[in-house]
Amino acid sequence: MLITILKYATRNILRSRMRSFFTLLSIMLIITLYTVLTSVGNSFTSQINRVTNQQDVDIAVQARYASSPVSSKISSAIVNEITNYKSVKDSESILISKKRVRGESSVFLLGVSNYSVFAQRLGFNIIEGRQISDKSSELVIGDKLSKVLNLGIGDKIKLDGGNEYIVTGIYSSWLNFLNSGIILDLELSQKLTGKKGFSSLLFLSLKDSNDTKRVVNLINNQFPEMRAIESLQLPDYMGPIKSVFFFSKIVSLLTLVIAVAVLLNTFIMAISERTKEIGILNAIGWPRSYIIFTILIESLLLSFVGGILGFITAYPVMFYLRNKFTTVYMFLPDSPSPDIFINVMFICFLVGLISTIFPAVYGTQIQVSKALHHE
Repeated sequence: MLITILKYATRNILRSRMRSFFTLLSIMLIITLYTVLTSVGNSFTSQINRVTNQQDVDIAVQARYASSPVSSKISSAIVNEITNYKSVKDSESILISKKRVRGESSVFLLGVSNYSVFAQRLGFNIIEGRQISDKSSELVIGDKLSKVLNLGIGDKIKLDGGNEYIVTGIYSSWLNFLNSGIILDLELSQKLTGKKGFSSLLFLSLKDSNDTKRVVNLINNQFPEMRAIESLQLPDYMGPIKSVFFFSKIVSLLTLVIAVAVLLNTFIMAISERTKEIGILNAIGWPRSYIIFTILIESLLLSFVGGILGFITAYPVMFYLRNKFTTVYMFLPDSPSPDIFINVMFICFLVGLISTIFPAVYGTQIQVSKALHHE
Protein backbone atom coordinates (compact mmCIF):
# COMPACT_ATOMS: atom_id res chain seq x y z
CA MET A 1 0.00 0.00 0.00
CA LEU A 2 2.92 2.33 0.76
CA ILE A 3 4.18 2.05 -2.83
CA THR A 4 0.70 2.88 -4.11
CA ILE A 5 0.52 5.96 -1.88
CA LEU A 6 3.99 7.10 -3.03
CA LYS A 7 3.04 6.70 -6.69
CA TYR A 8 -0.22 8.56 -6.15
CA ALA A 9 1.51 11.40 -4.25
CA THR A 10 4.15 11.72 -6.98
CA ARG A 11 1.47 11.78 -9.67
CA ASN A 12 -0.35 14.58 -7.84
CA ILE A 13 2.83 16.65 -7.73
CA LEU A 14 3.57 16.13 -11.41
CA ARG A 15 0.08 16.88 -12.67
CA SER A 16 0.26 20.45 -11.30
CA ARG A 17 3.79 21.09 -12.51
CA MET A 18 3.71 24.86 -12.57
CA ARG A 19 2.38 25.14 -9.03
CA SER A 20 4.80 22.49 -7.79
CA PHE A 21 7.70 24.29 -9.50
CA PHE A 22 7.03 27.61 -7.81
CA THR A 23 6.47 25.89 -4.46
CA LEU A 24 9.86 24.16 -4.79
CA LEU A 25 11.47 27.42 -5.91
CA SER A 26 10.11 29.30 -2.88
CA ILE A 27 11.31 26.66 -0.42
CA MET A 28 14.69 26.45 -2.16
CA LEU A 29 15.30 30.20 -1.87
CA ILE A 30 14.21 30.28 1.77
CA ILE A 31 16.51 27.38 2.68
CA THR A 32 19.41 28.92 0.74
CA LEU A 33 19.09 32.13 2.75
CA TYR A 34 18.89 30.17 6.00
CA THR A 35 21.95 28.06 5.08
CA VAL A 36 24.15 31.03 4.16
CA LEU A 37 23.35 33.06 7.29
CA THR A 38 23.58 30.09 9.63
CA SER A 39 26.91 29.08 8.08
CA VAL A 40 28.36 32.50 8.88
CA GLY A 41 27.20 32.40 12.50
CA ASN A 42 28.38 28.82 13.09
CA SER A 43 31.73 29.55 11.47
CA PHE A 44 32.43 32.42 13.86
CA THR A 45 31.55 30.34 16.91
CA SER A 46 33.53 27.24 15.98
CA GLN A 47 36.64 29.16 14.97
CA ILE A 48 36.82 31.32 18.08
CA ASN A 49 35.99 28.46 20.43
CA ARG A 50 38.61 26.31 18.75
CA VAL A 51 41.28 28.95 19.29
CA THR A 52 40.35 29.71 22.90
CA ASN A 53 40.05 26.03 23.82
CA GLN A 54 43.09 24.61 22.08
CA GLN A 55 45.45 27.54 22.61
CA ASP A 56 44.95 27.75 26.39
CA VAL A 57 43.33 31.19 26.48
CA ASP A 58 41.39 31.51 29.74
CA ILE A 59 40.22 35.16 29.83
CA ALA A 60 39.53 37.88 27.28
CA VAL A 61 39.33 41.56 28.24
CA GLN A 62 37.85 44.44 26.25
CA ALA A 63 36.32 47.86 26.99
CA ARG A 64 32.96 47.43 28.73
CA TYR A 65 30.87 49.69 26.49
CA ALA A 66 32.56 48.83 23.18
CA SER A 67 30.11 47.49 20.60
CA SER A 68 32.86 45.35 19.04
CA PRO A 69 36.63 44.72 19.44
CA VAL A 70 37.27 47.33 16.74
CA SER A 71 35.82 50.08 18.96
CA SER A 72 37.38 48.76 22.17
CA LYS A 73 40.21 50.75 23.81
CA ILE A 74 42.35 49.42 26.67
CA SER A 75 45.14 51.70 27.92
CA SER A 76 48.67 50.36 28.32
CA ALA A 77 48.51 51.21 32.05
CA ILE A 78 45.57 48.83 32.55
CA VAL A 79 47.26 46.16 30.43
CA ASN A 80 50.40 46.37 32.60
CA GLU A 81 48.45 46.12 35.85
CA ILE A 82 46.46 43.10 34.74
CA THR A 83 49.44 41.24 33.28
CA ASN A 84 51.32 41.72 36.57
CA TYR A 85 48.74 39.68 38.50
CA LYS A 86 50.37 36.70 40.18
CA SER A 87 47.77 34.37 38.65
CA VAL A 88 48.63 35.36 35.06
CA LYS A 89 51.03 33.03 33.28
CA ASP A 90 51.06 34.68 29.87
CA SER A 91 49.27 37.46 27.99
CA GLU A 92 48.94 39.03 24.57
CA SER A 93 47.42 42.40 23.74
CA ILE A 94 46.07 43.11 20.26
CA LEU A 95 44.91 46.27 18.53
CA ILE A 96 42.14 45.54 16.01
CA SER A 97 41.04 48.18 13.53
CA LYS A 98 39.87 48.53 9.93
CA LYS A 99 41.57 50.14 6.96
CA ARG A 100 40.85 50.40 3.27
CA VAL A 101 43.38 48.89 0.89
CA ARG A 102 43.57 50.20 -2.68
CA GLY A 103 40.54 52.32 -1.95
CA GLU A 104 38.04 49.47 -2.11
CA SER A 105 38.65 46.59 0.30
CA SER A 106 38.07 47.12 4.01
CA VAL A 107 40.40 44.81 5.92
CA PHE A 108 41.25 44.10 9.55
CA LEU A 109 44.53 45.45 10.90
CA LEU A 110 45.93 43.41 13.77
CA GLY A 111 48.67 45.18 15.72
CA VAL A 112 50.69 42.76 17.88
CA SER A 113 53.60 43.39 20.22
CA ASN A 114 55.29 40.05 19.55
CA TYR A 115 54.32 38.11 16.46
CA SER A 116 55.87 34.82 17.61
CA VAL A 117 53.90 34.81 20.87
CA PHE A 118 50.75 35.98 19.09
CA ALA A 119 51.04 33.23 16.45
CA GLN A 120 51.69 30.54 19.04
CA ARG A 121 48.87 31.62 21.33
CA LEU A 122 46.17 32.13 18.69
CA GLY A 123 47.14 29.63 16.01
CA PHE A 124 48.47 31.89 13.22
CA ASN A 125 51.00 30.21 10.93
CA ILE A 126 53.23 31.67 8.21
CA ILE A 127 52.60 29.57 5.10
CA GLU A 128 54.81 31.61 2.76
CA GLY A 129 57.67 34.05 3.34
CA ARG A 130 58.71 35.11 6.85
CA GLN A 131 57.42 37.05 9.83
CA ILE A 132 58.08 40.74 10.53
CA SER A 133 61.66 41.80 11.27
CA ASP A 134 61.63 45.54 10.45
CA LYS A 135 58.70 46.70 12.59
CA SER A 136 58.47 50.10 10.93
CA SER A 137 57.83 49.01 7.33
CA GLU A 138 56.92 45.31 7.16
CA LEU A 139 53.71 43.35 7.55
CA VAL A 140 52.18 39.95 6.87
CA ILE A 141 48.81 39.36 5.24
CA GLY A 142 46.15 36.62 5.37
CA ASP A 143 45.98 34.02 2.63
CA LYS A 144 42.43 35.05 1.65
CA LEU A 145 43.46 38.68 1.30
CA SER A 146 46.48 37.74 -0.82
CA LYS A 147 44.19 35.92 -3.25
CA VAL A 148 41.52 38.63 -3.42
CA LEU A 149 44.01 41.48 -3.96
CA ASN A 150 46.53 39.34 -5.86
CA LEU A 151 49.36 40.20 -3.46
CA GLY A 152 52.54 38.19 -2.95
CA ILE A 153 55.82 38.31 -1.06
CA GLY A 154 57.69 41.56 -1.76
CA ASP A 155 54.63 43.51 -2.92
CA LYS A 156 53.90 46.87 -1.33
CA ILE A 157 50.68 48.19 0.27
CA LYS A 158 49.65 51.75 1.12
CA LEU A 159 47.71 51.97 4.39
CA ASP A 160 47.92 55.61 5.36
CA GLY A 161 47.65 57.28 1.97
CA GLY A 162 51.37 57.87 1.70
CA ASN A 163 53.84 55.36 3.14
CA GLU A 164 54.23 51.93 1.59
CA TYR A 165 54.69 48.73 3.58
CA ILE A 166 56.31 45.54 2.32
CA VAL A 167 54.55 42.16 2.44
CA THR A 168 57.08 39.76 4.00
CA GLY A 169 54.80 36.83 4.73
CA ILE A 170 51.40 35.24 4.16
CA TYR A 171 49.66 33.66 7.13
CA SER A 172 46.76 31.30 7.71
CA SER A 173 44.79 30.71 10.90
CA TRP A 174 41.78 28.91 12.32
CA LEU A 175 40.01 32.29 12.44
CA ASN A 176 38.76 32.22 8.87
CA PHE A 177 37.41 35.80 8.93
CA LEU A 178 40.82 37.12 10.03
CA ASN A 179 42.54 35.39 7.12
CA SER A 180 41.49 38.49 5.20
CA GLY A 181 43.49 40.72 7.53
CA ILE A 182 46.91 42.30 7.93
CA ILE A 183 49.24 41.75 10.89
CA LEU A 184 51.81 44.40 11.78
CA ASP A 185 53.70 45.74 14.76
CA LEU A 186 51.56 47.09 17.62
CA GLU A 187 53.25 50.52 17.70
CA LEU A 188 52.95 50.90 13.93
CA SER A 189 49.27 49.92 14.12
CA GLN A 190 48.70 52.47 16.90
CA LYS A 191 50.34 55.14 14.77
CA LEU A 192 48.28 54.32 11.68
CA THR A 193 44.99 54.33 13.61
CA GLY A 194 45.70 57.22 15.96
CA LYS A 195 45.38 54.99 19.05
CA LYS A 196 48.81 55.42 20.60
CA GLY A 197 49.08 53.61 23.92
CA PHE A 198 45.89 51.56 23.43
CA SER A 199 44.94 47.97 22.63
CA SER A 200 41.58 46.44 21.69
CA LEU A 201 41.73 43.03 23.31
CA LEU A 202 43.81 41.42 26.04
CA PHE A 203 44.07 37.62 26.16
CA LEU A 204 45.20 35.99 29.41
CA SER A 205 46.46 32.51 30.17
CA LEU A 206 46.42 31.62 33.86
CA LYS A 207 48.74 29.43 35.88
CA ASP A 208 45.68 27.58 37.14
CA SER A 209 42.60 27.56 34.89
CA ASN A 210 40.42 26.77 37.92
CA ASP A 211 41.19 30.32 39.07
CA THR A 212 39.43 31.84 36.04
CA LYS A 213 36.23 33.06 37.72
CA ARG A 214 38.12 34.70 40.58
CA VAL A 215 40.43 36.61 38.20
CA VAL A 216 37.46 37.65 36.03
CA ASN A 217 35.71 39.10 39.07
CA LEU A 218 38.94 40.77 40.22
CA ILE A 219 39.44 42.55 36.88
CA ASN A 220 35.80 43.64 36.63
CA ASN A 221 35.83 45.02 40.18
CA GLN A 222 39.17 46.78 39.87
CA PHE A 223 38.50 48.21 36.41
CA PRO A 224 34.76 49.01 36.03
CA GLU A 225 35.38 50.45 32.55
CA MET A 226 36.65 47.03 31.38
CA ARG A 227 34.77 43.77 30.79
CA ALA A 228 36.64 40.55 31.55
CA ILE A 229 34.97 37.33 30.42
CA GLU A 230 35.82 33.67 30.25
CA SER A 231 37.15 32.81 26.81
CA LEU A 232 34.18 30.55 25.98
CA GLN A 233 31.89 33.58 26.26
CA LEU A 234 33.90 35.64 23.76
CA PRO A 235 31.62 35.09 20.72
CA ASP A 236 28.64 36.49 22.65
CA TYR A 237 30.48 39.74 23.38
CA MET A 238 31.78 40.46 19.88
CA GLY A 239 29.41 42.94 18.21
CA PRO A 240 29.35 41.62 14.63
CA ILE A 241 29.06 38.04 15.83
CA LYS A 242 26.18 38.81 18.19
CA SER A 243 24.39 40.57 15.34
CA VAL A 244 24.91 37.60 13.04
CA PHE A 245 23.65 35.15 15.68
CA PHE A 246 20.58 37.27 16.43
CA PHE A 247 19.81 37.77 12.75
CA SER A 248 20.30 34.06 12.03
CA LYS A 249 17.83 33.09 14.75
CA ILE A 250 15.22 35.52 13.42
CA VAL A 251 15.75 34.25 9.88
CA SER A 252 15.42 30.66 11.11
CA LEU A 253 12.02 31.46 12.59
CA LEU A 254 10.91 33.39 9.50
CA THR A 255 12.13 30.50 7.34
CA LEU A 256 9.79 28.14 9.11
CA VAL A 257 6.83 30.55 9.04
CA ILE A 258 7.21 31.55 5.36
CA ALA A 259 7.83 27.99 4.17
CA VAL A 260 4.76 26.77 6.10
CA ALA A 261 2.69 29.58 4.57
CA VAL A 262 3.84 28.65 1.04
CA LEU A 263 3.06 24.95 1.43
CA LEU A 264 -0.17 25.63 3.33
CA ASN A 265 -1.44 27.78 0.48
CA THR A 266 -0.41 25.12 -2.04
CA PHE A 267 -2.31 22.33 -0.29
CA ILE A 268 -5.41 24.36 0.53
CA MET A 269 -5.75 24.99 -3.21
CA ALA A 270 -4.82 21.42 -4.16
CA ILE A 271 -7.25 19.77 -1.76
CA SER A 272 -10.03 22.15 -2.75
CA GLU A 273 -9.53 21.08 -6.38
CA ARG A 274 -9.50 17.39 -5.42
CA THR A 275 -12.67 17.30 -3.33
CA LYS A 276 -14.44 15.03 -5.82
CA GLU A 277 -11.35 12.85 -6.13
CA ILE A 278 -11.18 12.47 -2.33
CA GLY A 279 -14.84 11.38 -2.37
CA ILE A 280 -14.09 8.75 -5.01
CA LEU A 281 -11.17 7.39 -2.97
CA ASN A 282 -13.45 7.13 0.06
CA ALA A 283 -16.11 5.42 -2.03
CA ILE A 284 -13.72 2.72 -3.29
CA GLY A 285 -12.56 1.92 0.25
CA TRP A 286 -9.61 4.17 1.02
CA PRO A 287 -9.61 4.95 4.78
CA ARG A 288 -9.40 8.62 5.74
CA SER A 289 -5.98 7.97 7.33
CA TYR A 290 -4.61 6.77 3.95
CA ILE A 291 -5.79 9.94 2.21
CA ILE A 292 -4.27 12.16 4.91
CA PHE A 293 -1.03 10.16 4.74
CA THR A 294 -0.94 10.60 0.94
CA ILE A 295 -1.28 14.38 1.29
CA LEU A 296 1.46 14.34 3.98
CA ILE A 297 3.80 12.41 1.67
CA GLU A 298 3.16 14.97 -1.07
CA SER A 299 4.03 17.79 1.28
CA LEU A 300 7.16 16.10 2.61
CA LEU A 301 8.39 15.32 -0.91
CA LEU A 302 8.06 18.97 -1.94
CA SER A 303 9.59 20.17 1.32
CA PHE A 304 12.59 17.80 1.30
CA VAL A 305 13.36 18.27 -2.39
CA GLY A 306 13.16 22.05 -1.99
CA GLY A 307 15.37 21.86 1.11
CA ILE A 308 18.04 19.74 -0.59
CA LEU A 309 18.07 22.02 -3.63
CA GLY A 310 18.31 25.07 -1.34
CA PHE A 311 21.26 23.60 0.56
CA ILE A 312 23.07 22.74 -2.67
CA THR A 313 22.36 26.23 -4.07
CA ALA A 314 24.05 27.77 -1.00
CA TYR A 315 27.44 26.57 -2.29
CA PRO A 316 27.52 28.68 -5.50
CA VAL A 317 25.84 31.59 -3.67
CA MET A 318 28.60 31.65 -1.05
CA PHE A 319 31.26 31.29 -3.73
CA TYR A 320 29.78 34.23 -5.64
CA LEU A 321 29.58 36.42 -2.53
CA ARG A 322 33.18 35.66 -1.58
CA ASN A 323 34.47 36.59 -5.02
CA LYS A 324 32.25 39.54 -5.95
CA PHE A 325 31.62 41.43 -2.72
CA THR A 326 34.83 42.48 -0.98
CA THR A 327 32.92 43.82 2.03
CA VAL A 328 31.62 40.37 3.04
CA TYR A 329 34.22 37.88 1.83
CA MET A 330 36.12 38.03 5.13
CA PHE A 331 33.07 36.80 7.06
CA LEU A 332 32.06 33.88 4.85
CA PRO A 333 33.23 30.30 5.49
CA ASP A 334 34.34 28.20 2.54
CA SER A 335 31.18 26.06 2.55
CA PRO A 336 28.15 25.15 4.69
CA SER A 337 28.86 22.61 7.43
CA PRO A 338 27.24 19.14 7.42
CA ASP A 339 25.50 19.99 10.70
CA ILE A 340 23.47 22.65 8.91
CA PHE A 341 22.19 20.03 6.45
CA ILE A 342 20.74 18.08 9.38
CA ASN A 343 19.04 21.25 10.63
CA VAL A 344 17.69 21.91 7.12
CA MET A 345 16.19 18.43 6.91
CA PHE A 346 14.57 18.83 10.33
CA ILE A 347 13.11 22.19 9.28
CA CYS A 348 11.79 20.62 6.07
CA PHE A 349 10.13 17.85 8.06
CA LEU A 350 8.44 20.38 10.36
CA VAL A 351 7.36 22.51 7.40
CA GLY A 352 5.89 19.51 5.58
CA LEU A 353 4.10 18.26 8.68
CA ILE A 354 2.69 21.57 9.96
CA SER A 355 1.55 22.82 6.56
CA THR A 356 -0.42 19.64 5.87
CA ILE A 357 -2.33 19.08 9.11
CA PHE A 358 -5.08 21.67 8.66
CA PRO A 359 -5.92 21.27 4.94
CA ALA A 360 -5.68 17.46 5.07
CA VAL A 361 -7.87 17.01 8.15
CA TYR A 362 -10.39 19.64 7.04
CA GLY A 363 -10.51 18.50 3.41
CA THR A 364 -11.16 14.84 4.25
CA GLN A 365 -14.09 15.57 6.61
CA ILE A 366 -16.51 16.12 3.74
CA GLN A 367 -19.22 13.50 3.27
CA VAL A 368 -18.79 11.11 0.37
CA SER A 369 -22.11 12.05 -1.23
CA LYS A 370 -21.28 15.76 -1.19
CA ALA A 371 -17.72 15.14 -2.40
CA LEU A 372 -18.94 13.12 -5.39
CA HIS A 373 -21.24 15.93 -6.51
CA HIS A 374 -18.62 18.63 -5.95
CA GLU A 375 -17.60 20.59 -9.08
